[in-house]
Amino acid sequence: MISLALSYPVSANRYWFVFRNRVVLSKEARAYKAEAAAAMARSYPHWRLLTGAIVMRIWLHPKKNKDGSACKRRLDLDNAQKVAIDALNGVAYVDDCQHVDIHTRLGAAVDGGGLLVEIEEGGNDRSA
Repeated sequence: MISLALSYPVSANRYWFVFRNRVVLSKEARAYKAEAAAAMARSYPHWRLLTGAIVMRIWLHPKKNKDGSACKRRLDLDNAQKVAIDALNGVAYVDDCQHVDIHTRLGAAVDGGGLLVEIEEGGNDRSA
């Protein structure tokens, strides 16, 4: 199993855009994906992409206010999930079609916000 702590994700509304009738990654998206790749390389220097069915667990940690409460302005969980899945595609696993089980939860507020992702190979493959 791998466990990665990433910064607060980019909004899915700013992650992709249409350019010349093609959907492409924004500059922010490329930077977030590069951050995910760098975190993976630091934490797991000899990592090989997972090729089997995978289970992913995601915790979105909202930004903490000065009083310690969670910022009311935060991404939707499905928005954070989409960005995390895309950012780790080709970094932790070969393709996002390998997902057989995904859990996304709201975590505790932390300074600056963040995203915790756990990925493990296994689960029931759809073809079985």
